[in-house]
Amino acid sequence: MSGAHNFTSRALLTGVAFAILVPVAATAQDTTAAQATPASDTSETADIVVTAQKRSERLRDVPASVSVVTATDLTKQGVVQFSDYATRVPGLSLTSVRTGQTQVTLRGITTGAAQSASSTGYYVDEAPIGSVNAYTGGSTTTPDLDPSDLAQIEVLKGPQGTLYGAGAVGGLLKFVTASPSFTELGGRVSGGVTEVAHGGVGYAGRGVLNVPLVTDQLTFHVSGFYRRDAGYIDNVNARIGRSDINRATVRGGRAVLAMKLGPNVRLDLSAIGQDTSTRGLNTVDVDAVTLQPLFGRLTQNRNVAESGFTQFRLYNATLRADLGAINVVSSTTYQHTSFRQVSDATRSFGALLGGLFGIPTLGVRQNQNTRSERWSEEVRASADGVGNGLIDLQAGFYWTHEQDSNRIPSFDPFLTTNGAALPLPNLVTAAILSKYEEYSVFGNATLHLGDKFDLLGGIRYSHDDQDYFQDYSGLIIGPRRINTGKEKADIATYLVSPRYKLSDNAMIYGRVASGYRPGGPNAVPPPNVFVAPDTFAPDQLTQYEIGFKGQTADRKLSIDAALFYTNWKDIQIQTSAAGFNFFVNGGKARSQGAEATIRYRPVTGLNFGLNAGYTDAKLVTAAPAAGGLNSDRLPYVPRLAGSLTADYGIPLSGEMKANIGGSVNYIGNRNSDYSQRFPKRLNAYTTFDLRAGIGYGAWSLSAFARNLTDKRAITVVAPAGLAPSNTAGQVYGAAYIQPRTIGLEAALRF
Repeated sequence: MSGAHNFTSRALLTGVAFAILVPVAATAQDTTAAQATPASDTSETADIVVTAQKRSERLRDVPASVSVVTATDLTKQGVVQFSDYATRVPGLSLTSVRTGQTQVTLRGITTGAAQSASSTGYYVDEAPIGSVNAYTGGSTTTPDLDPSDLAQIEVLKGPQGTLYGAGAVGGLLKFVTASPSFTELGGRVSGGVTEVAHGGVGYAGRGVLNVPLVTDQLTFHVSGFYRRDAGYIDNVNARIGRSDINRATVRGGRAVLAMKLGPNVRLDLSAIGQDTSTRGLNTVDVDAVTLQPLFGRLTQNRNVAESGFTQFRLYNATLRADLGAINVVSSTTYQHTSFRQVSDATRSFGALLGGLFGIPTLGVRQNQNTRSERWSEEVRASADGVGNGLIDLQAGFYWTHEQDSNRIPSFDPFLTTNGAALPLPNLVTAAILSKYEEYSVFGNATLHLGDKFDLLGGIRYSHDDQDYFQDYSGLIIGPRRINTGKEKADIATYLVSPRYKLSDNAMIYGRVASGYRPGGPNAVPPPNVFVAPDTFAPDQLTQYEIGFKGQTADRKLSIDAALFYTNWKDIQIQTSAAGFNFFVNGGKARSQGAEATIRYRPVTGLNFGLNAGYTDAKLVTAAPAAGGLNSDRLPYVPRLAGSLTADYGIPLSGEMKANIGGSVNYIGNRNSDYSQRFPKRLNAYTTFDLRAGIGYGAWSLSAFARNLTDKRAITVVAPAGLAPSNTAGQVYGAAYIQPRTIGLEAALRF
């Protein structure tokens, strides 16, 4: 949005790598004889298998809060982005201003849209993805994958530092891809169309093909998709105005060559690509006080076509070997992500420079490019049943190296009246080049004390080494500034989790876990402005959780529930002095709450589901650098959120069957900022979805309606100018949920 991306620009210009709007996307997999075999959302008998603890186990046996979204039928329901399934995951909240630019928050661990690095970790199978570095917009560089070749999405709540390392302080989101078959030749093709109220028409095509090259030894799996998401925001600018400017095009694919190198040795080579193109932001220009649209509903007034393009590539080689007493996994990953965007900085820097040059119609076009290249390697070994079944052991080594660049090649001045370029001095050229490297060793053990009780413990030791080079010049900066910085840190995280089985179908567990986000070298302002620290330290948290998982003997009713309490200290905060932004550590926060997932099947074919979460996340000490006072709620975290679903499968005749379903989704009220920065209260809202389908043999046809009542609701809001405001008439940019969307999809399996 206008205010958000202007804030991003100022961050780079004044010493902070962009922490707000930079996108990404991805995919890859986990395969052995015990590979995950997810059930559909309406499955009545199959166990859901997850890899949350880096081993395959039944969801109901994992002593942690894990939510699973089965990807098999998501496209039939029009569910293709984070925002479409967020309410299915208790404790998950998000902000998004553009397709491919989303910040995912788990259990309230966030400092708002401007936080530095992500508080949520991301994996695709065995591949860590995204950016850990604070200087490449890691908080919004999130993989919003199309579900065309996914099996399921696993969401682990709570710090995952022991198993997954830096960054996963709030939790981890793991994409599990579809596994290639070594024996079956087949595939699937599908196509769909959507219509968005007050907007345009979208469409999508997807295809998957699996070809065993040598039966039970070598197989090739390939998939591809093309999707155009309809826009619904109009730019009413008299000179460049266009309709549906937030239309997006997403395309990509995945290829896997899987081979068995021996009876118990398997190698998977995978490549994934996804490109996302957008013509504008999902934001409406609203009044700073009332949050009412200034130029009409679902409209904005931009002097620049705010295009964006994200390219994501992921390459992974995963080797698995069962050596009898020991299982070994090696995962080697290379990730490349690049992003470029053009933004309208007229309301911020245009207003500032227009007064300086005496040109009231001065416009500014901002150009930004980011690039990240990341290598990672993990090797781990596990042994189960050591000492006559007394203990299960796992140990491993992890390394990652990330090379990043974040550049503003230019600010281009022009006249807003006719778009003519202005021959002004260079306004700004800016760059931050950074490097992040981490080494970790980790181990965990599960001690079995009888048939009913066991105790899981784990520890991880990590060392990170970072440096950056900062080069700013231009009229806004003043004399050219070149800064360099270095940072090193050693961090230990731990996990303790007892579990007691009440019966074969029920258990209670406890969990105490810690996590951290790396610190870094600080892009400090000149000493005459503010004496800032050369580095900012890691922030760390510890979470306490107690939970229950159980189901009735006939599997008609299942309940997963958890209570949690979190202490978060040394919070990384982006602050400023005399217009220069930098990082400090300050303030403490607490997040506590409850989550529940309930599934009920009263009769065959009929399924009800409830996903609900309560999260109370707030500061417990003042955070002056962020404008936060004690007891301020953490931004964009609803206290209450959840969904109620119902699905009914109807056998018709022979191979023909039908299904109908629906859901009610609720998001509670949220605050956009801290109390001393003019926070905006975002109202709670409820949406309704419906779906229906019919299948005959290999064919299926489905229809869906999302946001059936065409609810208007704001998900994120930020100033369009240089500073927060509570003055009537000042412009804010507000991102709205997608209006009512109706769609159809037809599919054929072969």
